[in-house]
Amino acid sequence: MSRILVIDDEAALGENIQRMLRLPGTTVSVFVDPAKGLAECLANPPDLVLLDVRMPGMSGEEVFARLHEVHPGLPIVFLTAFGSVEGAVLAMRNGAFDYLQKPFNREDLLLVVRRALSHATLEREVETLKGRLEALGEADAARSRSAAMLEQMEKCRRAAATDATVMILGESGTGKEVMARFVHNQSRRKDGPFVPVECSAMPGSLIESELFGYERGAFTGAERTKKGLIESADGGTLFLDEIGDLGVELQTRLFRFVEERVLRRLGGLTPVRVECRILCATNQNLMEKIKAGTFREELYYRLSVVTVKLPPLRERPEDIQHLARFFLERFSRLYGKSLSASPQFYEALLRERWPGNVRQLKNVMERLTALHPGGVLGPEDLEEDSPKVEGVSSLAVLPWKDAREQYLASFESSYAQAVLARCGGNVSAAAREAGVDRKTFYTLLRRERAQQPGESAPHIAMETGE
Repeated sequence: MSRILVIDDEAALGENIQRMLRLPGTTVSVFVDPAKGLAECLANPPDLVLLDVRMPGMSGEEVFARLHEVHPGLPIVFLTAFGSVEGAVLAMRNGAFDYLQKPFNREDLLLVVRRALSHATLEREVETLKGRLEALGEADAARSRSAAMLEQMEKCRRAAATDATVMILGESGTGKEVMARFVHNQSRRKDGPFVPVECSAMPGSLIESELFGYERGAFTGAERTKKGLIESADGGTLFLDEIGDLGVELQTRLFRFVEERVLRRLGGLTPVRVECRILCATNQNLMEKIKAGTFREELYYRLSVVTVKLPPLRERPEDIQHLARFFLERFSRLYGKSLSASPQFYEALLRERWPGNVRQLKNVMERLTALHPGGVLGPEDLEEDSPKVEGVSSLAVLPWKDAREQYLASFESSYAQAVLARCGGNVSAAAREAGVDRKTFYTLLRRERAQQPGESAPHIAMETGE
């Protein structure tokens, strides 16, 4: 549920904004008294603030200064009349997200609000990912005990001192984005922005404008000039996650930027220079994609000046108990539990294959911690937590091909349903947790039903999108 708070002394405008933002999963509160609105924001920070510039008693600039001091990550959009645009622009330089000039229509409002809420979501994800750094180590205190992993981390340390592009390879859940942040935090650009781009999460029709930005009038609905994600990384690091999912035509344009560090926004003629470090990651075999003609060879070599390959968790058994204990302590503090684990529990962890790698181990430990009443975790707790997949013995009467297909379908469906349940039925969140795109996640959910027609579909929470 997204919470939007409007502070404007014009009650009619506030009510009009409430009507225009009547969207699923969104609540809008209006305050005509800036002092009361400020107090509410300080006590219960919303996801977005729409703030009038000129108000009696307390100006919008004063409210903004106080809010930005206490909650610097809170996106604030100024509502300004023509004569106060200059003040709104100055506020943006000091950290405000954007401004809307009165009078504005519903389309303008929705565009800014959706961008601001997406920004807020990204900020929360950044904070979550900062926490994940603890799982693999920060700066000078690596948590991994695997020689193979420590070797890759040392390679990243050495690469971080340069501006060389780095290609991070590894299975889903091995910590590719965590490692990218590790490189950024070790580099001279650590005080600049870290801008992650999920190449698999955006449809091809949107990713070009999201990456390169656009000029006003570039296409229908482009009512203002917008910086792209690449431009947002100026002075910092651009991280292209799942680079293998990028279309060939867009690869051509990206290659030109990588070579020249200059881009043109959609519909624009003026070149824009962007000084940023480029990191990328994929779980795909890019050499196979090059042979198939779906990935440009010259782009591959330009992006993989340094190549880092993260080993899967099953090849790092020395890390399993170490990370599990770390996660147990962390989530015990988070949920106010007093939990420990028996040696037999850790032995049981070593017998698992961990196809989801560190992400799966973390999720298992969080779930066990959240649900356990307290005391000592034993191997039986892990057995109860495992997804119920049809036993191999019951499939032995089938031909090999059919048995394999049914086993995989059952596992994929059970796994996807378990992740979906943990994410409250939100497919986008579940897909992110699983490390796949939405389309792939839907396929996992439907696998077993395709084998057994007639079963009812699992409940999936309705989602809204642009």
